[in-house]
Amino acid sequence: MEKKREELLKGSILKLFVKYFIPTLIGSAAVVLYNIVDRFFVGKISEKALAGAGIAFYIVMLIIAFSMFIGVGAGTIISIRLGQGKKGEAKKILGNAITLFAILGLLLYAFLILNIDTVLRYSGANNETLPYARAYLEIILLAILPLFYSFGLSNILNAAGAPRVAMFSMLIGAVVNIILDYVAVMIIHTGIEGTAYATLIGNVLSAVFVLWFLIVGKLPFKIDMFGFKLEEESVIAIRFSKLKLDPKIVKDIFSIGMSPFLLQAASSGVGLVTNKIVDIYGGTYGVAVMTIINSYLPIMTMSVYAVSQAVQPIIGFNYGAKNFTRVKKSLMTAIGAGAILSFAFWVIVMLLPKQLILFFNEKSTPEALREGIKAIRIYFSLVIISSFGITVPNYFQATGRSKYSVTMNLMRQVVIFLAVVIVFSNIWKLDGVWLAQPFTDFLFFLILLVFLYREKKFFDKMIENQSHLLESKKIESTEYEKTDKNNK
Repeated sequence: MEKKREELLKGSILKLFVKYFIPTLIGSAAVVLYNIVDRFFVGKISEKALAGAGIAFYIVMLIIAFSMFIGVGAGTIISIRLGQGKKGEAKKILGNAITLFAILGLLLYAFLILNIDTVLRYSGANNETLPYARAYLEIILLAILPLFYSFGLSNILNAAGAPRVAMFSMLIGAVVNIILDYVAVMIIHTGIEGTAYATLIGNVLSAVFVLWFLIVGKLPFKIDMFGFKLEEESVIAIRFSKLKLDPKIVKDIFSIGMSPFLLQAASSGVGLVTNKIVDIYGGTYGVAVMTIINSYLPIMTMSVYAVSQAVQPIIGFNYGAKNFTRVKKSLMTAIGAGAILSFAFWVIVMLLPKQLILFFNEKSTPEALREGIKAIRIYFSLVIISSFGITVPNYFQATGRSKYSVTMNLMRQVVIFLAVVIVFSNIWKLDGVWLAQPFTDFLFFLILLVFLYREKKFFDKMIENQSHLLESKKIESTEYEKTDKNNK
């Protein structure tokens, strides 16, 4: 533990970032694979099935939002407490997170399964797509608790210095999902239900692995993946005596986790509204195009989110230790890495839109293909600057200032985008939906520049104060030495 603390407080920021980023990115890629693989095989069934799975997508994203609510909130506080050397408190926070996952998971399942048709109708399902969406979602809902204990706890593993274990747990689920999807659709021909069961089983196996590691406190055997040795022991472990909820800890988890939760939940809520608008102006083929866009969007958002998660323990430790120079460097590293990743994504989308559409919908109608090529280019036109909308709010969350982060996320997803998509769709119909995203990205980028400028002034002031304090101590030390010599 002491070695990791020393590394986070004094080691090379770039090396630390790469160390945390690679496994975190692989873990995030595994999460994205769940959606991509499902959509790929569902697209081979029919365009209606693809649209049906796309309608269920936002409900799955809402479930992930709740996992982030607890996981990111607890992970951030655990990172700060470990940076302060308070390991006992970190264990208690982990125990509270486990209990909260169970309570929220069961409540969420009960609500959604009892109102499944109503929820899907509001999500944009029509008479053609409802049977597919319902069949898919009824099975996926069984994966709520496994998803909480796999994806949700991976945030805590990252914060506790075990990013490779988190990565491996995601890979377990992704690989199993890919294999079972192929078997279900291409060999057994089970339809959309088979892809849902594949996702369920993958999540269960991933959750079992994570819980084993955190309960036992170590891996059952050494695992080395292409030179990446998984952390053999956990810094913190689940103890049943720590599962009782502490009101203060719960409040802190909710406070810090509110920002990523609102970002994801608002995104899901706005997505439901957007799907409804798309269904009105584009019907089933329009929803299919939106589904394809939402299949590629997580590739960018999760990769940039992986950047934020990679710097979270670095920022959390150093912010707790009041080492603002390293906090500033970590933030700039995250912003730069996010921009580079989103640029690579932008290039691919602009060069290969037709191939990207046909990958998911090989049975696409000519009308849907034309609309898809136009839509995907417009929607992702300003994706490079949109990366700031992930890294900057997550920075404020990592430093425990959730108020700023919550404000930013609500401003982007609800205040700006929702208003823009409603106005634009009334003017330009389906084209207005595609134009709403880049317009929102541009406006929000201008707002973020103001926040970044204020943060830069804060950094400069704190660093200057620390420099003066250090200089004063040196002068005092020198004067003391001179006085000591004179007395002798």
